[in-house]
Amino acid sequence: MSLFPVLLLLAALGDSSVMTVDEIVVTAERVRHPVRDVAASVSVVTADDLERTTARTATAALAGLPGVFVQKTGQFGRTDIDIRGTGDRGCRVQVLVDGRPEKMPIYGCVVTHTLPLNNVERIEVVRGPLSVLYGSDAMAGVVNIVTRRAEKPLDAAARLDYGSYNTVHGTVTAGTRQDRFRVLLSLDKAMSDGHLPNSQYNGNDASLRAGYDFSSALKLDFAGKYFTGVKHEPKRSTDPDTFVATGWNHYQRGGLDLTATLGSESLGGFAKLYRTFGEHVFDPKDGWHSTDFTNGAIIHGHRRFAFDNLAQAGIEVGMLSGTWIRSDTNQPTWTRNQAAVFLQDEQTLGPVSANAGARLSYDDIAGFAFSPKAGVVGRATSSTTLRASVNRGFRYAPLNYTSVFPPKNESLKPEVSWNYEVGLNQQIVTGVNADVAAFLLKGEDLIETAFVPGRVPPVQFQSKGSFAFKGIEAGLQMRTGPWRGSVAYTLTDFGANTRARAGSKLNLAAGATVKGLDLDVTFQHVTRYHAADSSKSPTPAYFTLDTRVAYQLLPWLDLFASVENLLDRQYDAFADLPGTQAGLYRMPGRALTVGLNLGSL
Repeated sequence: MSLFPVLLLLAALGDSSVMTVDEIVVTAERVRHPVRDVAASVSVVTADDLERTTARTATAALAGLPGVFVQKTGQFGRTDIDIRGTGDRGCRVQVLVDGRPEKMPIYGCVVTHTLPLNNVERIEVVRGPLSVLYGSDAMAGVVNIVTRRAEKPLDAAARLDYGSYNTVHGTVTAGTRQDRFRVLLSLDKAMSDGHLPNSQYNGNDASLRAGYDFSSALKLDFAGKYFTGVKHEPKRSTDPDTFVATGWNHYQRGGLDLTATLGSESLGGFAKLYRTFGEHVFDPKDGWHSTDFTNGAIIHGHRRFAFDNLAQAGIEVGMLSGTWIRSDTNQPTWTRNQAAVFLQDEQTLGPVSANAGARLSYDDIAGFAFSPKAGVVGRATSSTTLRASVNRGFRYAPLNYTSVFPPKNESLKPEVSWNYEVGLNQQIVTGVNADVAAFLLKGEDLIETAFVPGRVPPVQFQSKGSFAFKGIEAGLQMRTGPWRGSVAYTLTDFGANTRARAGSKLNLAAGATVKGLDLDVTFQHVTRYHAADSSKSPTPAYFTLDTRVAYQLLPWLDLFASVENLLDRQYDAFADLPGTQAGLYRMPGRALTVGLNLGSL
């Protein structure tokens, strides 16, 4: 069946991620804005969405958004994201937890399975570069995972579920809010035998969020998390039958931050101190064992003037360090220091709002990087908003490229992206919202290996790659009475850079809540998908159908069941993993999960 007529209709409609035109987003502009006043393309995954998802990590929960594609090897483990075809295992996407960067300093990537959903309130996504406000790595977009705060005197909940492949998962959350003080602790445990030999998983996560409001103008907030887990990786679909997979990795990762928020919506800001740290042991055949940490600080201020002007400024500093743990006495440590200053101004004149900003960053290995941005938003009517923007993103080469591995090159330039886009947001009727965006995303000075005669080894990382991606992101969101539904479609032209990128992705979702019964069905269809560049090694199109049903037995007790890949489709997906691990992996067949949710009265 051809989907072309349907896709043309969807392209004329909108973005499935936008719930209503007045939904508030923080990530896109650092200061609270309604979605329709933001020049970038923004998606929000709400608490209700997360409650009904079958995803197991924060990044996996983004799979249904337009412009976002998730690469994985199974139900657990890596769920790396690309935004608009750009990700490089998440390295070119800035991933934050409550505004705290979550990257490993050595590899410059985020370990996605260290981000379970046990304490997540919502996830905000900016599709397109935003380095002016969020610095290095925001080449393709920004993902900010916002964690929960205690809201009640007794804020307690628990979840326990069991499913196919001997999968066991449990979460316990407990906390309290007492006048000005609040604290919430969440523990998460997940185990699975996996859907293939050597795909087992065992993960443990603990998170804590506490705060105290000294006054309406001074608030202090602390957040911390720690994860430890082992993930085994199965063999690829193309590996011979005689090959036995043995690879695994053990990650321990943590993060801490302390944030002071001062002032009000008209004049204020925040100061954040943070530290992330980790230890990583890979399969002894790989031989890698490392530790790393990042210490950083962010100071941000804003002022709203009476003439509808919003000015922002900020300073960021950070020290990144990694150590290779070896059996010999030589255990090298690499360190780099970074600093940045950014400014942005936004002026509103009647129905039109325009903004412009710039960031100047310095890295003591790669030097200076400059990023400008500009955008305009116009309200054509009370229900129709037009937007346009241009942004320059960048990424400093991580330590593994500049300092660690033999092809290293300290002269690497920052990778650069330019994004040009226009969009339309339309509220059709109350509860029905649409959005469409067209973009051109260009990349320059991308890091690739090059043959260098006479060098040992004869390869070196060099700033030589480029790309030009263009596409349309469209969808429709409906919520009225007990009914909810969404459609999201992404159509992208990647030129010759087709490896592991889905040229066409369609997501459908429908659900209803009637007399305590929740029923949700989701569908994904992926086409124009290749396992090599230049449209070589085409991978068969695939679709999946998932369903979830839940019933509120008591005010504090829900029973639920879900089935992933309901039709038991057999399909392969490409995971662009490091080195020789990259390739096609067989995805899980039909998987059943049953469980219960308990919440406080």
